[in-house]
Amino acid sequence: MPKWPAGLLFAATTACAYPAATNPPPGEESVYRALGQEPGWTVTITGERIDYAGDYGETRITVPRPDPRATFNGHRYETERLIVDATHVRCNDTMSGHGYADTVMVIADGKTVHGCGGERRPDWDM
Repeated sequence: MPKWPAGLLFAATTACAYPAATNPPPGEESVYRALGQEPGWTVTITGERIDYAGDYGETRITVPRPDPRATFNGHRYETERLIVDATHVRCNDTMSGHGYADTVMVIADGKTVHGCGGERRPDWDM
């Protein structure tokens, strides 16, 4: 049996066990979307701004998009009124059951909500 360098063996086994993080912070041309339930909210991040609609659309915040800060397995945007923290861990929307690449936490004017974002993933059976 061939001897593999420890780092290469670790990379090979973890690559099979966990999907690669494919949701880098949005650049100028990409759009990142996240959503959550109870109360319903959405976030859209573009290269220029972050748009938040919370409380089923009653609360709306739009801020210039700051540069994202790298976090453990994700990225975080921080402004005075809005913080968006996306972690590259699979998430299923509680209402629809749809799968997404990221678990997302948003703090909007001091109110914290949780949900899912990034690329769609195959749905889990509920």
